[in-house]
Amino acid sequence: MNKGLKIFITYAHKNSEAKDELIISLDVLRQNRLIDVWHDNEILPGDRWRDAIFNNLADSDILLYLTCRYSLASENCNKELTAALNPNIRVIPIILEHCDWQNHQLSDFQALPDKGKPINEWQPESKGWQNVVDGVRKAVHKIRSQAEPDSDKSEKELRAEIAFQHGNILMMLGQLDMAIEAYSDAIDLSPRQPTAYNNRGAVYYGKGETDLAITDWSKAIELDPDYAEAYNNRGNVHNGKGDFDDAIVDLDKAIDLNPNLADAYNNRGNTYVHKRDFDRAIEDYTKAIQLDTNYANVYYNRGSAYGKKGDFDKAIEDYTKAIQLKPGHVDAYINRGNAYDEEDEFDKAITDFDKVIIFKPDYAEAYYNRGNTYYKKDEINRAIADFDKAIDLKPDYVNAYYNRGITYDKRGEFDRAIID
Repeated sequence: MNKGLKIFITYAHKNSEAKDELIISLDVLRQNRLIDVWHDNEILPGDRWRDAIFNNLADSDILLYLTCRYSLASENCNKELTAALNPNIRVIPIILEHCDWQNHQLSDFQALPDKGKPINEWQPESKGWQNVVDGVRKAVHKIRSQAEPDSDKSEKELRAEIAFQHGNILMMLGQLDMAIEAYSDAIDLSPRQPTAYNNRGAVYYGKGETDLAITDWSKAIELDPDYAEAYNNRGNVHNGKGDFDDAIVDLDKAIDLNPNLADAYNNRGNTYVHKRDFDRAIEDYTKAIQLDTNYANVYYNRGSAYGKKGDFDKAIEDYTKAIQLKPGHVDAYINRGNAYDEEDEFDKAITDFDKVIIFKPDYAEAYYNRGNTYYKKDEINRAIADFDKAIDLKPDYVNAYYNRGITYDKRGEFDRAIID
């Protein structure tokens, strides 16, 4: 069974955020081609929504019912549940809150999270969602094993699967050379498995071997022309190589194939920034944030795009959100400091540069930027000390020499200014 199992999500629209959280939590299963997810946001303009819902439900393997007082009271949710009550569809209630589900027909089914403990009682809630993912994974493997018993697989296929999973583990552990060997073994044993090429490409990219990465992603696409993640990965590398038009083509295709792939919107936004099309970049970053509200780097990237447009208030807002989500985000601190500097909020800028220096004491740019802000505050000695430190850390830092010279000039040390 090479095709992913189809999962249908039933939910009350008041629980749209929970539905989005579920989709994000299941994404590793989707990336590994074990599942495809369908929900009513997939309905296109002009579609007959009732036909779209029940046609997609009819060929689904699993129905995930997001259970709360709203869905139990929803006529549409319960019609979908009734339609799913057949031997071909596995129904799994996912309990979001305490509600009367045990007196509902859902009580006939084993629920998630374990023991029916509602999601809103888990601290943090991400533990509850992971428990749901673990349960769905077990159900997926059971359905797949029943449809395709291991005894029907050749020895080569089994060895290829083991090598592929070994490669995944090694990649997660950062053992990149060994991961490449494992994926190569999987490819030798089963040359038509696109996921092995895709994952080996990701490892090559991690090693900086971009041409080999592109070759592998191209092969994955050749084997599976609908492989959205491979297009996304290849597009990201084209962007890094400066092939922006090729990047846009690949990222457009990835989004066309999977409109919920937040990473593809982020990567296309990065490409538009390189093309200096900041409005399109911001539009893509905003879409990525809608799909994944906890994606710290997208807030940072959108903040950078706003900064390049001169909209420093919005840039500061996005950098702040990136820092909240990822407190050690050094680049967000330094860029927010620059934005505060542009807004003449010098003390806030210096506080951010101080934070960067705590995180990275050898970061020459942080001293240079703080020196510029001290100069604007007319704190000349502090400015010179920071330019000195920046030059000490980076002896070829031309801008630091130039600005230190200007600062010496302001202090009246014209001989030193001339030397710099």
